[in-house]
Amino acid sequence: MKNKVLVAVDLSESSEAIINKGIQFAIKMNATLKIISIVPIFVDYLQSQMVLIPTQWDSIYTAQKEAAVKELLRVKVKHPEVAMEVGVEIGNPKYDVIEQAKKEGVDYIIVGTHGRTGWSHALIGSTAEYIIRHSTIPVLVVPMKKG
Repeated sequence: MKNKVLVAVDLSESSEAIINKGIQFAIKMNATLKIISIVPIFVDYLQSQMVLIPTQWDSIYTAQKEAAVKELLRVKVKHPEVAMEVGVEIGNPKYDVIEQAKKEGVDYIIVGTHGRTGWSHALIGSTAEYIIRHSTIPVLVVPMKKG
């Protein structure tokens, strides 16, 4: 049975490096690759403001999802040497990456970390840290600390 690797990216500037590490890893492991992105819903932060702002949140999230799908499909076309699937969901990356990994039956998860520390880390939280602490699937972390 062929290994399966899940790469989770937020499509920030460091995502390309994380995807490339995932591709290299999949090739070395003779694995299929699933690249996912979770469009974050910021309910925890915006709940009180969501009632006050007349914007259609569904259309914003749908547009973000469509843009993410296009970006990941570009990656897939660019790397025909790897058996690859892509997927984009709307939700909470911390939980949904782990759920997707379980659903897909992957052998490894690859995530990146921005390397934030101090107040930035405390306020924003770390999706990678959560995944590492709660996943029952091995996690490879690609550090993206600048400097």
